[in-house]
Amino acid sequence: MHQFTSQQIKAIEYDGSMIISACPGSGKTTVIKEKIRRITCNLPAYKGVIAITFTIKSSQELKERCKKDGHDTKQSFFGTIDSFCLNEIIVPFISRHWGGDISECQIVKKLDEKQKGYFSEHYKSPTLSDILKDDGFQNLYHDGFLWMSSFSAIALLILEESLAAQRYIKARYSHVFIDEYQDTSESQHKLFLKIFELGLISVAVGDVDQSIYGFRGSKPEYLLELSEDSERFKSFAIDINHRSHPSIINYAARLADPDSKLLVCDEDDIRVYRRLLNGNLRDAGKVVSGWTSEWLKDGTISKESDVALLGKKEGSIKELADGMLIKYRLYTESPLDKIGNPCSDLYSDLMAYKFRLIDTIQEIIDKHYFYLLNSRNFKISELRKNIKEIRNFHSIEAVLDKFRKLASMLSIIDTRRSDEAILLILNSKELINLYRPLNDNEVQIMTLHKSKGLEFKVVMHFDLEEWSFPHRIPGVNWDDINYPSLDQDTNLHYVGITRAIDCCILIRTTLRRNSQGYYKNSQPSYFLGLKELEGLYR
Repeated sequence: MHQFTSQQIKAIEYDGSMIISACPGSGKTTVIKEKIRRITCNLPAYKGVIAITFTIKSSQELKERCKKDGHDTKQSFFGTIDSFCLNEIIVPFISRHWGGDISECQIVKKLDEKQKGYFSEHYKSPTLSDILKDDGFQNLYHDGFLWMSSFSAIALLILEESLAAQRYIKARYSHVFIDEYQDTSESQHKLFLKIFELGLISVAVGDVDQSIYGFRGSKPEYLLELSEDSERFKSFAIDINHRSHPSIINYAARLADPDSKLLVCDEDDIRVYRRLLNGNLRDAGKVVSGWTSEWLKDGTISKESDVALLGKKEGSIKELADGMLIKYRLYTESPLDKIGNPCSDLYSDLMAYKFRLIDTIQEIIDKHYFYLLNSRNFKISELRKNIKEIRNFHSIEAVLDKFRKLASMLSIIDTRRSDEAILLILNSKELINLYRPLNDNEVQIMTLHKSKGLEFKVVMHFDLEEWSFPHRIPGVNWDDINYPSLDQDTNLHYVGITRAIDCCILIRTTLRRNSQGYYKNSQPSYFLGLKELEGLYR
């Protein structure tokens, strides 16, 4: 039986709309799970809750935990904000609002140059006012495309103007939960408030110190705004980190707030270290390979996958991997990720199924539900049969032919770019590894952004050289201090540190690669010079 803290109990037992401020390792997923299970016990069979998470993986995890031991979550929705907007609001109601036939539309993650030409200006994260003033969004839809970044704004438009959509949401759902609220955009925030205004009990969960997606248009201010709205939302704090060693908690806390109170920690048991390694990141890879091997021998770690190497830049983690003398898993962007269209998404999931990162065919069907609705000329049994056969094909030509056939079954016609990407992947052992389950004997190497939501016994945090991290640009004079994204970079540093359970090593190399690709002697990062961190590391 799980033993809840007093903070967790208060949040679980409160029945109204609320804000939960949750630090890393605080057990927020457990709290959300427990609230959903309690709520759904008392709902009629036709009703459920909306549970929105930041990633598909975290959504699947929450769904599984809520359904554990056969618990019936009724008609609940588990998924990302984009999948909710698309499947619950846009697909059922957009034709009534904009006309046209949604079944003829393709979803695009990244606009090509022609699609960008529909709009009067460049949009990063479109808002409702953007949709209302720019006919480009509606024209793009009528020409057969829906841009994923505009989903929340389009869904908000529909909910504002469609009584049928409002009635559907109120009849189908009793509560809405949104996790990682610090990373919501303006349109997502306003959509949450609109759902609240419809009468659903609304729960936002987040941590302003973990806001790392400002470049996508997200703003932690929206979480703060809700926290200050005490008349409509009651605030709860879950601020005890159960994951990390006290010394790691102390270091991260002082990074976020120089006046933060410190936990009691013996000076001889500080687990945050700073190390200067000679050479470049490739040389560092050799050194940390040796460290990892020694830790395995002395029992510090039980397997290589307990160790994560984190860097700010994609180029940094690739260079680090080049120097590794032991097995590793490099989490980098694949050629399919860079395309960002329905075909590349399908191919990516088929690759994950072929190499067993995805276990079941149903996972693929659930994820591509929208395209199944739009594909009128296939039987679900035939689709399952063809996906299952993927694991039996070994030649590149046979795999690619099967992928093309499955794309055709889902009414995806143009596969050329994704075909080229598959050829690159299947000819690269390192890229294929992106679609295999993690092996225990592989050190994990990834960017700080990709580490969000994960935890490791030992974290080695790289790129801690001036100019590398935080991001710095030249001022009028070369020595001018200019950090254009310091708040976001501080949050990203905080996220990296708090991935560590037992030990966090902050690493600077004596050489850094500059923007022209040349190696220069490095200086310590701004983060390594903060006075409030003195005495909190070894």
